[in-house]
Amino acid sequence: SGSYNISKNNLNNVNINLLAGYQNSWCDDKFTFSAQVGYHQIHQETNRLSSYGSNFLVIDLLSLNNCTPSTITSSKTMTTRRLQALSGQVELGYNQMAYITLRARNDWSSTLPKENNSYFYPAVEGSFIFTEIKGLNKSKWLNYLKLRGSYAQVGKDASPLSIDPALEATGLWGGGYKYGFTGPNKALVPEMNTSYEVGLEGRFVDDRINLDFTYYWNFCDDQIVNGFRMSYATGFVLNNLNVGSFKTWGWEGHIDADIIRSASGFRWNVGLNMSQNKSLVVDLPENLKEYYNAYTWNSGGLRNGIKEGYPITTITGRAYKRNKNGDILIGTTSGLPQEESDWSVIGDRNPSMNYGITTRLSYKGFTLSAMLSGMVGASVVNGTMRDMMGRGQSWESVRLRESRHYVFEGVLMDGMENTDTPTKNTVAVDMWKYAGSQIFSGYDEDWFEKDVNYLKLAEIRLSYTVPSSWLKKATKGFISRASIFVSANDLCTFTNYSGVDPVGNTMSAAGGGTGGQGYDVWGIPAPRTYSFGVSLTF
Repeated sequence: SGSYNISKNNLNNVNINLLAGYQNSWCDDKFTFSAQVGYHQIHQETNRLSSYGSNFLVIDLLSLNNCTPSTITSSKTMTTRRLQALSGQVELGYNQMAYITLRARNDWSSTLPKENNSYFYPAVEGSFIFTEIKGLNKSKWLNYLKLRGSYAQVGKDASPLSIDPALEATGLWGGGYKYGFTGPNKALVPEMNTSYEVGLEGRFVDDRINLDFTYYWNFCDDQIVNGFRMSYATGFVLNNLNVGSFKTWGWEGHIDADIIRSASGFRWNVGLNMSQNKSLVVDLPENLKEYYNAYTWNSGGLRNGIKEGYPITTITGRAYKRNKNGDILIGTTSGLPQEESDWSVIGDRNPSMNYGITTRLSYKGFTLSAMLSGMVGASVVNGTMRDMMGRGQSWESVRLRESRHYVFEGVLMDGMENTDTPTKNTVAVDMWKYAGSQIFSGYDEDWFEKDVNYLKLAEIRLSYTVPSSWLKKATKGFISRASIFVSANDLCTFTNYSGVDPVGNTMSAAGGGTGGQGYDVWGIPAPRTYSFGVSLTF
């Protein structure tokens, strides 16, 4: 028994950026002009050498030489990615009031087919500062007001070996090499993201009130997905493909105000952040009904599934069979609810709104601040409770068994279910049948909680900054700044969610895609933490 795995990784990144610029102004600096052109190169290499062996000859001797020779295998992987680009930028300004910036860039990537390896993407940005207009620049109530807007495209290439995956030995007597599970794709094209944005910034009443609002719209075309699961009829299991298009849109807003600002230096500021984001899958490849993330398939049939015409954050699963009135259909013999055989959209993990609240009190070097975060109208998969139910470890499973005979709400699937007088279910299910190894744990729709709200006290912080004049005198200028602080994080959460963690995540960011947010499957909430610190600047 025993195994030993050793690997060596070498990474080499070489970046070149050559820039040349020009700027000038005319008419007493009322008109400004600047231009820039550039050449860019990115060269990335990886070199990985690994060896593996098993079946130790001597117990507890950790060495590859201690493995049975027939089990020892070695592999070497090398990848190279080179990207070259030309860029240009022009900026025009008028009287420190109006600005417009034009940008353009063309990339050539080694990870795309030759006929598709060149892609161009432009951008334009503009802004207008109203408070620079004569008559408004001396306003007492309007200190600053800026309108901004932008249009931009950003291209993206593929990862190395996306066109032609690495070959592997056939293991046959005649030798040779073959593709593995991942097949080639000679038709890969660059991914292109197009975005529009408009925003407004303002400061009012002697800078007591600050406002910032942004509305955005993004469109992703020819999205590149690595490891896309293929039909076995293609001869491969995975491939790197351009899988469909989707769009996102939404808004973000921030406002804060000094509720109290006294001449003695006492200040109380309160702020509010709010955001809303929506999405829509515009197009998927032909014959693809659903694209799902296998890493999120860990609670019954529920998974992060994407379907055309729905948001990219939907949850798919096996929904209840229902009649035309929406009543759940019940088996006439078993008395159990009936599920669809195909996966359908159960709900959307994306909350209706995210928000944050900040408050800050300061006086003569002392600062007391607090930060709260929350969301409204979210949906969460309560996978922890579902698993406990199936193991008989929850009070819900106890109450179900103690009641023994349970009648599920719905109508019988007896041929009358879609008439005006469907038969109401009266068939009782003996729950003692599920008291052994097959404990009843419900269905997919039972464990998808909707309209979840929460508010978390994310941080409370108290700090004190030593007066610079006293510090300079006491340390003879050796220490220029000193402060101490004590803070507490993740103190408590207020929520209507019945599970453990309303912001659970079933996977890490390394999994990519739209992530695993909204899955509470044996996750552990962030613990309370307390910290104390001293900051010194010399």
